[in-house]
Amino acid sequence: MTENQHSDNHAVSPKPESAVKHLISFLIMIILTAAAFYVVIKSGSVVAEHLILPLILVFAVIQVFLQLFTFMHLGQKGSTYYAIFIMLGIVIAVISAVGIILM
Repeated sequence: MTENQHSDNHAVSPKPESAVKHLISFLIMIILTAAAFYVVIKSGSVVAEHLILPLILVFAVIQVFLQLFTFMHLGQKGSTYYAIFIMLGIVIAVISAVGIILM
């Protein structure tokens, strides 16, 4: 059997995730959480009070995407359907939240 035939019979395994990538993402999420906590504790002196909620929401959105692509592996091949369902869930949650706020 030639080398080409041998390699064609085996599926290409995905590149293993590195622990460093997970640790860096986790560290970024901890920093974002601490930053949000700090902004709330020092409300008014670090950031204008009307910007606190939008800033915390930006921190939260960044954390959601870090978790989805680092720990839920949505960036890998074959996760298209999972990504569609998660994004659909996010859309439904946003519509529900806006509906509740406007009631």
